[in-house]
Amino acid sequence: MPNESVVYLSSLDSTRFLPVRRCRVVRHTRLETGRDVLLIEVSPAVVGQDFDRAADITELVVAARFEGSTVCPMTKFPLFVYIAVPPEAYDGVAPLRVDDLLVIAWGELYRTEEDAREHRFK
Repeated sequence: MPNESVVYLSSLDSTRFLPVRRCRVVRHTRLETGRDVLLIEVSPAVVGQDFDRAADITELVVAARFEGSTVCPMTKFPLFVYIAVPPEAYDGVAPLRVDDLLVIAWGELYRTEEDAREHRFK
């Protein structure tokens, strides 16, 4: 993974995720369906109040949007992803179920902050 598990998140589809966020990959895991997902720590955080959370959201789950793409390994950028909020009580270790995730946007993972800011396709 590039830069020791750091990528950058932005979105062409969501104004909430248009501003670039730095993402540190916390863990690679799979849903009960077998689909690869990443638990990422984002900065800046997502406003939690928009999703009935008392605190801002610093951890998200991302999964590849398109057939033939995967979040692990990330080999092509940008990588188009679903952006989801994990359950509030998620410990980061227990298996995730699709029904436990709240998909809040579509976005893209980029190799560099500049690529994310410019929505550069390479």
